[in-house]
Amino acid sequence: MSERKYNLKYNYFYLVLFIFIFTFSITEESYAQQQSYADSMKMATHSPRKASLYSMVLPGLGQAYNQQYWKVPVLYAGIATLAYFVVFNSKRYHNYRDEYVARLNKDTLNYNATYALYSDNVVLQLKNYYQRNLEFTYIIAGLVYLLNIIDASVYAHLFSFDVGNDLALDIRPALNSNPFRLDMPPSAGLQLTLRFK
Repeated sequence: MSERKYNLKYNYFYLVLFIFIFTFSITEESYAQQQSYADSMKMATHSPRKASLYSMVLPGLGQAYNQQYWKVPVLYAGIATLAYFVVFNSKRYHNYRDEYVARLNKDTLNYNATYALYSDNVVLQLKNYYQRNLEFTYIIAGLVYLLNIIDASVYAHLFSFDVGNDLALDIRPALNSNPFRLDMPPSAGLQLTLRFK
């Protein structure tokens, strides 16, 4: 693949990404919705759309908007790991690809002395191996990006969900006996009690 085609691919990618972000920024809510509580206090709604948009523009920003600050370093550690594997696999793929093309064209000036002991078939297999790893890394990066957006949106929906002391789950050991089968000994079990106060 020539350098021009390689750069053209990246230019198209950035153009599509820009259009995607611009389209979603137009649909942004202009005013925060208000919700009323039983005590007649008004409070601005935590917007899932905003959280999603922030995560689309900059991964981790939606989590910061949701006040889940501990997720941001975890997300960026994952992104840094993926970036490392993209660079690692890309470099090796290009090296083996260039070597294989040089061997096909009988271009002895561009042979790499490091791969002199490898047969043409081994160089081709290594090229395919690193190409597959590179593509797999791109797929995982896309999934991490989507999960970042989904996580921000879901948590924004649940931001004002109240899990207070009014809800309790009690777990206790219990002995269960069957009143219809008196000849059988009681069996051990767990008793779960859900209380709403």
